[in-house]
Amino acid sequence: MTAMYDKFAAFYDLEYGHKEDDLDFYLSLAQQYGAPVLEIGAGTGRISMLLAEAGYEVVGMDNSMPMLKQAAQNISTLPDNEQNSIKLVLGDMRSFSLEERFPLCIVPFRAFLHNQTQEEQLQTLQCIYDHLTPSGVLAIDVFVPLYHVIENSAWDDEINQDELADPEAGVSISCHIEHNPAIQVLAIQNTYRQDGKKDKICKMKYRYVFRYEMELLLKLAGFEVIQVLGSFEKAPYNYFSGTAIFLARKRA
Repeated sequence: MTAMYDKFAAFYDLEYGHKEDDLDFYLSLAQQYGAPVLEIGAGTGRISMLLAEAGYEVVGMDNSMPMLKQAAQNISTLPDNEQNSIKLVLGDMRSFSLEERFPLCIVPFRAFLHNQTQEEQLQTLQCIYDHLTPSGVLAIDVFVPLYHVIENSAWDDEINQDELADPEAGVSISCHIEHNPAIQVLAIQNTYRQDGKKDKICKMKYRYVFRYEMELLLKLAGFEVIQVLGSFEKAPYNYFSGTAIFLARKRA
């Protein structure tokens, strides 16, 4: 079955390879709670590689084989001992089954929002719960649905080549977003343009969540909310920051 990010794999590092604002935050969680770390939505290995470089064992799971293939290629540039610290797994966050149990699970960079229904959200949280050690910790970061953004039914954005990780690639991106507020879903279509090549179109969906909606989902799945943060610098939650980070502990 084709996964949502299969078509994005060729462009993902170009678009997000220079994202670094969350790296120190997730490293600090590994330092605090220990390893092995389960990363859901590992993508092309951006955070898994950082943790391995710092000496932590990581299981990086994604439901897109093309993304994992790119991750494996990226990981192959690391020293052997760091490569061996990362295990890549093809799996669905709603229904995976691993033999290991983890003191820390992270779901970075909005990956949780790809759950399209409340049922899928709870399935994911309950599956994570089952894979945590007693008192294990879950960290999820999402965007805040800012009112001045979601009051719109559709909008467009442009990302120029000099805003990407490799401006010399000559790629620019046109984004079209459609918003269905009744089901809290943003449908995003990216068109990747490069001189001399046919445009590539990739689509994804986010089902956004509000703060107390997310807290209730966590509690229903058996978690105790530890903190809600508003930045990767660990500032308290602030709606206007645009970022919400949920830290929750597994209840016995």
